[in-house]
Amino acid sequence: MAGKNQLVEIGKRKLEISNLEKILYPGEQISKAEVIEYYLSIAPTMLYHIKGRPLMRIRFPDGIAGERFFQKNTPDWMPNWIETISLGTEKKKNYMVATQPASLVWLANLAALELHQMHSRKPHYDEPDYMVFDLDPPENADFQKVVETAFALKEHIEQFEYHTFVKTTGGKGVHIVVPIKPQAGMSEVLEAAKKISQPFVQEHNDETTLQIKKNARKGRILIDIYRNRRHQTIVSPYSLRGRAGAPVSMPLSWDELAATESSAKYHLKNAVEKVKTDGDAWEGIGGYATVLHTKRSAKITPKKPDNSPRHKSPEELDEYSKKRNFTKTKEPGSEEITGEGNRFVIQRHHASRLHYDLRLEQDGVLKSWAVPKGLPPRPGVKRLAVQTEDHPLKYLTFEGTIPKGEYGGGDMWIYAQGKYETTQKKKNGLYFRLESEAVSGEYRMHKMKGEEWLLEKVEQPQVDWLNDQIEPMQAVSVDEPPKGDYVYEVKWDGIRALIALEDGQIRIRTRNQNDITKQFPELQDAGALRATCGLFDGEIVCLDEQGKPSFQKVIHRMKRSDKSAIERLSKTQPAYCYVFDCLYLDGRPITKEPLLWRYEWLNDSIKTGTNYRMSEMIEDGEALFKAAKEHGLEGIMAKKKDSQYLPGKRSDFWQKIKVRHTVDCVVIGYSKGKGDRSKYFGALYMAERKDDELVYRGKVGTGFNEQSIREVYEELEKIDRVKKPSDPMVPDEKKAVWVEPKVVIEITYARMSSNEIFKESVF
Repeated sequence: MAGKNQLVEIGKRKLEISNLEKILYPGEQISKAEVIEYYLSIAPTMLYHIKGRPLMRIRFPDGIAGERFFQKNTPDWMPNWIETISLGTEKKKNYMVATQPASLVWLANLAALELHQMHSRKPHYDEPDYMVFDLDPPENADFQKVVETAFALKEHIEQFEYHTFVKTTGGKGVHIVVPIKPQAGMSEVLEAAKKISQPFVQEHNDETTLQIKKNARKGRILIDIYRNRRHQTIVSPYSLRGRAGAPVSMPLSWDELAATESSAKYHLKNAVEKVKTDGDAWEGIGGYATVLHTKRSAKITPKKPDNSPRHKSPEELDEYSKKRNFTKTKEPGSEEITGEGNRFVIQRHHASRLHYDLRLEQDGVLKSWAVPKGLPPRPGVKRLAVQTEDHPLKYLTFEGTIPKGEYGGGDMWIYAQGKYETTQKKKNGLYFRLESEAVSGEYRMHKMKGEEWLLEKVEQPQVDWLNDQIEPMQAVSVDEPPKGDYVYEVKWDGIRALIALEDGQIRIRTRNQNDITKQFPELQDAGALRATCGLFDGEIVCLDEQGKPSFQKVIHRMKRSDKSAIERLSKTQPAYCYVFDCLYLDGRPITKEPLLWRYEWLNDSIKTGTNYRMSEMIEDGEALFKAAKEHGLEGIMAKKKDSQYLPGKRSDFWQKIKVRHTVDCVVIGYSKGKGDRSKYFGALYMAERKDDELVYRGKVGTGFNEQSIREVYEELEKIDRVKKPSDPMVPDEKKAVWVEPKVVIEITYARMSSNEIFKESVF
């Protein structure tokens, strides 16, 4: 984004941006171009939270050191493609509603550094969908005290059967946000917030207050519930703040908040990377919405409010009942039950063909569509959805096996479930937003002909799991199998790879993001994977005559580039991929699910009898490690059963235990040391005695401490220098010092190469 003025194209929109070199954050020398780049980069996640909400902007035309302007009304010269909404009674105000990345770029070009949102969104502009508690500390307050208060208030709020979410404000404090159903007016929400906060403040009177006036706070933290008023706002999730450091109002998990030293920890330069790595801490927030506790019936739980819709008539489920024999299938019957009116479920269904069933609750039944290829991964990808008969509400929680020979016979799993909102109705279709921990975002469905519909994702995901360069999770090294809540598997001695599948095409990348798809044609069989889209983690190996992985063979395969040689080797030295994890499957990431759940999805996605194989999990780590030693394998892996997949991170959720061999060798020479070792040696050349001969085994340069280096060097100084050994395997190092083979050292190594050199030697 160099230059003063540019005409840019953002999606389908063209707009002019200007004065890109203008510095908006002088302390950090952050330019307007960088601000625009930030908002464009964070748009997929930020829009998920602000789309459909009236926005107020704070502009800093001359940077944060200059004058700032609060703006609610939209200017007359605003592009006509930007949506607006008129709110208010006495004086109408025309608020902007951001719906696409171009909207955020247009705002950033105006130096609207801060975006503040109202608590309601389309189509419920008079009914908020969350209640907020703004923890506002006094000047120079210890942020850790704010965190402690937030945790205490969280525990108090959750006694009222709410789910709490938290974010930093980018200023001094934090916001606790409670998702609620958009069924109450703003005044009712404020009253509910009062009834929650008053007893809390009474109990914590020395640390907290509800007094808005600063002179009445007396150094206490304000629990500002008055944000829950009509036309009040809070700073939007992921918005910048017009403060030094370019801080961001960052949604966090509660564990992340506990580890946060400052509300300004996250800023323009690290916020996007955090979201790409850790995901959105508020993903699926609407799926946790419940009724205000002040409006709940004494006899009805928050999940079943007293105004729930019922079946219009028993005839609605006649088709469903006629297709099923309930003496044979355990599927739910068509008994009339109450419902919430806005729940959904997606099920993975092994019928005559694998497909997904999308079901939306409407008028007391589940409107249902069979989606053969699963949810679309991004905008522009259209999926056929065939409408089927209405299903009863009990199908929202149905999992199990429908007997063979019965209608829809086969296994059925819940793939995602939560709540949804119809955001727009069309003549031949609708837009709807799914809210759940598994699947979140806006989709649209368009009726084509008969029962055929097209399903499409509206928003671009923050991470394109099938095309972005995803880094695999890494393990820590330990000496022996850990005990506890772990499962264990073989550590395959091959090439670590991520396998991306999309609509019949496979792409294979190494952990260094090298594309090696062409080197392994036998692994390009999309029919080996029971999915339309997916990202799988595995190890590519070639096996020797004993069926053990041969590292040399698979490296030889990877380095070949000649097409005819590759084809020949794919038959004479075939590669296999042992798959041990799944990151993404048919429309949604599953990295946040526990390991054992991911393993179930993975096991269901790998067909037997192909070059893709499951890496089997074992409960007995000691027995597996013993077997790995006996069979000369590289080692084993230990993985926590409930652990998430952390792309690009090294974590003790995964632990690798290598089978290392111990052997005595003699030192035949050494290389000159550098740095801290300049007085001693860099690495030792070693050989192993076999019968009456010395066999060269390579070098060892790791495992030494200061004392052992000195002791070994002192021993080497006592013996005579000799000529370089005549063995051609010994490297011709000009600065090497060759000595008589008298000093014996003990080393460990991981494996032996094809030319009998110890690999990964350690003193």
